Amino acid sequence: MIIDSHVHAWSDNGDYPFEPSLKHNIPGLVELLNQTMTQAGVDKAVIVQPIQYLYDNRYVRDCLHRFPGRFAGMALVNPKDPDAPDKLEELVNRDGFGGIRLHFSRQKDPTVLVQADQYPLWQRIQELGVAITVLVKGCGQLPILERMVRRFPDAKVVIDHMAFLDAAETPPYPTFSNLLHLARYPNVFVKISNLVLCSHKPYPHRDVFPFIRMLYDSFGPERLMWASDWPLITIREVGGYLSALEIIRSHIDFLTQNDREWLFNKTITSIWRFGGGG
Repeated sequence: MIIDSHVHAWSDNGDYPFEPSLKHNIPGLVELLNQTMTQAGVDKAVIVQPIQYLYDNRYVRDCLHRFPGRFAGMALVNPKDPDAPDKLEELVNRDGFGGIRLHFSRQKDPTVLVQADQYPLWQRIQELGVAITVLVKGCGQLPILERMVRRFPDAKVVIDHMAFLDAAETPPYPTFSNLLHLARYPNVFVKISNLVLCSHKPYPHRDVFPFIRMLYDSFGPERLMWASDWPLITIREVGGYLSALEIIRSHIDFLTQNDREWLFNKTITSIWRFGGGG
């Protein structure tokens, strides 16, 4: 079984209006996602709430309910809202979401997401047993996140897109080392995805492979997972969705078949359930 740990889905009809300043022209209907997954032989996926809807999670919720067992979902809540923990719990228990995403990358000062007023949200994440995925601008923001990782050791923390490492960085990797450093925390996982945005070489982006090897050696395959970032990958990568899949399936030759089972399935199902909506 192959599971994609990071896709988006959206509709542009009047029932699910975008935030006006965040409109997208890329097709992202769940029907197209299903078709793309089926053609590539991908069985399930984790739908991450797209930023176009901000904190209106209804479209992803409806995808979970329409296709039970096919998807897990990650919501967005306003982390500065005092009611964020209760809103998260409602999204989990009522709507079937498997956690939330935090955008450190969108904060003028990302340290606002590690202040004491954020502790109740992280505590609730631990209590609910759900995940938190984190988008950062680069590995340089990870020491800020580490404050929360250390304080909440039972919160499952997933780093999106390898923290957008830079494959041009050279030893001793002063910035990338921030990501490797997080391997000491057993509650931290990493998505192997968006190589095209980390690379300075054409497909299959072999300059990123040594960095993936370092992640593999540090985290082990049990804490790594594949993701596509559909539909954005369709405009970033030559060959689109299938090409992103083939990097893991065919091009990274140090991965064993057992390793691929972890990246494609077992790591993901250790974090998310695919039982449909609540």
